[in-house]
Amino acid sequence: MTENSLRPAWSAQFEADALQEVVAHGPLARITPQWAWGNSRGKGVRVAVIDSGIEYDHPALGDSVRGGVVFEFDEQAESKVRLVKEDHPQDLSGHGTACAGIIHSIALEAEIYSVRVLGGDLRGRAVQCLAGLRWAIDNGMQVINLSLSTSREEYYGPFHTLTDDAFFKNDPGFSSE
Repeated sequence: MTENSLRPAWSAQFEADALQEVVAHGPLARITPQWAWGNSRGKGVRVAVIDSGIEYDHPALGDSVRGGVVFEFDEQAESKVRLVKEDHPQDLSGHGTACAGIIHSIALEAEIYSVRVLGGDLRGRAVQCLAGLRWAIDNGMQVINLSLSTSREEYYGPFHTLTDDAFFKNDPGFSSE
């Protein structure tokens, strides 16, 4: 028996019970999957993964990937980005697919959308990330996963504004009128 055969399948590593084992000490131990999610499986929830893309046909994702978009840097465009629709999204580095796999293992019935803003080197421009976040908000995503950042202060304000927009758009008690 090899070391790899003793490891659980990729998706099993991220099941709720396995995640609970990581935080099973102290006050966090009271936060159980049942407490957090009840019997929810993510049905009707739209999730955007803003990253390097998602391999739409990866076996760990089942049929959860519903499509995607790519935001490419375009010096000639007024907004400096070009939107390309992807019916069958691809991942340039594997990171976005890994994020989507974790999401799918927790919320099996959630609809996942690929929003590619990074290249194969896991680099992108802040304008691409901002455009991807705006797309996710405008297209009714209820959960938006971003595992990226910027150290450029001029983008802090726009990211905070979009975060507020996302929060208030999904707050049933908030009205912009």
